Amino acid sequence: MSDLPQKVKDWLGKPVIVVDHVVTVEQGLWTNFCVAVKDGNPLYWDYSVSREETETVIAPPTMLPSWAIEHEWMPGREGPALRTLELHFMVKDALGLKNGLVTEVELELHDPLRAGDSVRAEQILRSVGEERETRLGLGRDWEIDVVYRKPDGSLAGVQTLHLLGYGKVAA
Repeated sequence: MSDLPQKVKDWLGKPVIVVDHVVTVEQGLWTNFCVAVKDGNPLYWDYSVSREETETVIAPPTMLPSWAIEHEWMPGREGPALRTLELHFMVKDALGLKNGLVTEVELELHDPLRAGDSVRAEQILRSVGEERETRLGLGRDWEIDVVYRKPDGSLAGVQTLHLLGYGKVAA
């Protein structure tokens, strides 16, 4: 990994991009999601059933990443919004790769979100592989963790993304 640019080496193992409290977790939003995918899990809908299991209704855990995506426009913000998974684009650009794609996603769930919660998402570069020949051209693999925390610091979940960048930009 000695051929990695220094700034990429500096990103390894620590939060590089932090997105904090984009939107408050709201039951109306997760109800629309559940309707769209026809998810009738009573933990998301029924207070009497969910009280027995989780104290109150919870947001569908699969929605965790959606609570930390910046909107294109927000009042008072100067400049553009961060792209979703901004760190991936930063790594791809720093390595001089034209294209990138997600090859695998894992979502490890911890403390569920409830109405009124918000999320802090920290993007951490975990690893960068050696340059290798792929069917798509010369490229590299890398792994990013997005660590999701509630306002009290408790862990809501960790999303691990395995990515491939390819198509070396001509020097």
